[in-house]
Amino acid sequence: MNHYLRKLLLLAAGILSVGTLAGCSTQTKSKDNGKLVRTANLSANYSIVTLDVSKAQGFDNAGNLYDSLLYMNKKHKPVPALASNYHVSNDGKTYTFTIRKNAKFSNGDPITAESFVYSWQRTLNPKTKSTHAYLFDGVKNAEKVNFGKLPLSALGVEAPSKRTFVVHLDRPIAYFTKLMTYQAFSPQDKKIVDKYGASYGQAANKAVFSGPYVIKKWAPQSNTWTFKKNQNYWDKKHVKMNTIHMNHVIDPQTSLSLYQTHKLDFTILIGDQVTHYKNSTDLYRGPYSYMNYLVYNQKIKNPVLRKAFNNVNIRKAISLTIDRGQIANTLLKGESLKPTGFVTKYLAYDPTHNKDFASKQFGGVGVAYDSKLAKDYWNKGLKQVGQKNLTFNLMVANSDNVKKVSEFIKSSAEKQLPGLTINLQTVPQEVQYARGVAGDFEAYITGRGADIADPTAFLQPMMSKNSMNYGSWHNAKFDQLISQSIYTNNANPSIRWNKMLAAEKILMQDQGATPLFQNYNLYLKRPYLHGITHNTTGSQWNYKYMYIKK
Repeated sequence: MNHYLRKLLLLAAGILSVGTLAGCSTQTKSKDNGKLVRTANLSANYSIVTLDVSKAQGFDNAGNLYDSLLYMNKKHKPVPALASNYHVSNDGKTYTFTIRKNAKFSNGDPITAESFVYSWQRTLNPKTKSTHAYLFDGVKNAEKVNFGKLPLSALGVEAPSKRTFVVHLDRPIAYFTKLMTYQAFSPQDKKIVDKYGASYGQAANKAVFSGPYVIKKWAPQSNTWTFKKNQNYWDKKHVKMNTIHMNHVIDPQTSLSLYQTHKLDFTILIGDQVTHYKNSTDLYRGPYSYMNYLVYNQKIKNPVLRKAFNNVNIRKAISLTIDRGQIANTLLKGESLKPTGFVTKYLAYDPTHNKDFASKQFGGVGVAYDSKLAKDYWNKGLKQVGQKNLTFNLMVANSDNVKKVSEFIKSSAEKQLPGLTINLQTVPQEVQYARGVAGDFEAYITGRGADIADPTAFLQPMMSKNSMNYGSWHNAKFDQLISQSIYTNNANPSIRWNKMLAAEKILMQDQGATPLFQNYNLYLKRPYLHGITHNTTGSQWNYKYMYIKK
């Protein structure tokens, strides 16, 4: 999913993200029918910036507003959602989905095969500038359509009938059904998009939804909004909650205080809070496949910085000054994991020995801490770029953990590398993301959550032409390996696996991105709050089956 998300998601202009939830619940009698009405009050760490599926940067909470063709169940297996069933051709290159007869948008308009054709074409339209366009790579002609080399009609999707949606692939994609659970592939109502034009998705009443909930009382950058049960949802009988009031609580101490006074039922723990509550029976562990990392703008106009940021020795030097063990164990006090490379732990396992990709990937200078070696690279790099010192701005989001880490990096790097000055620029998350996409930064702490349980979820965004490669790092061999991992060698999983390992090694050796820490969140949860689905990829929280039983 990010964007300094999720947090990136966490995370950000074009982000749909609510990384943490918390809540207090009430059950009251309806005056109309005497039935119990279930209402919850949840807190969120991130605000919502757009409801536009094509322009959203991440989908932490969008799993509650939008359904896709398939759905990731509690066992993390793709199962039918808006598609009641599907068929795969013998060559693995054609998927035929049957859309449910009772599938509707929240305004009552029918969801048809054409709703998917339109949505996918809109996302890949170059004018949309979707950061999720790369996820469609592998769909026939997707890349050429996205780069304006072919018309939208050339995209490999069709609707031969109202309920039949057909997807044609360039080559078999091993994880295609997992992709189809992600909200970037959700349908859109063309009538509504046309009606609101540029303001589509910029207010609660200027969008329609295909998921279990709709949103009310929301506007961009607002700190409160409400989820209401979608009365036109195809599976509404399984949605227990009628109303979920959301409140963007920025201060973690405020969230904890609300939990302690029984005004919240579920809240994230930050810093010293983790130590205090580590033995609590209310403790809830929520690992997430989200990597926070540092990138440099290698296409920046400033000639001095451009030359410096394109120097691999300078990038290596700064990376080697960062003690990631101290970040994970001391600074963030158990809220994070020390990275072993660029791909998160617990994401994907090799097809032969079931070994975690993260345990086999190359870390090297990308995760090591070596002050002496850092100085050697630094002196070599400065000499190569003809400078005696270097000053740059590091842009970070105004979240508690990221600010702590950025201050730590500044202090550590400046102490170890003579002549280095790092100025911290703290900005709202949505501003940070917008500037990141526009290339309006010098250096940037960002993050990424995995859309699917596959190493390419982290590696593909670092390809040269990918819209999420904010630093514009380029390596032709890396691009080739990832392209082959996505489009070829899928018949031999071991070959594909080894190519991804080789690509990750190139990324770390060249320091195209510098991993900092993996999110590993701890929460306090009331025992009467049930049915919340926590995912390690894609949409982190799903409230479809949520209920309260005291």
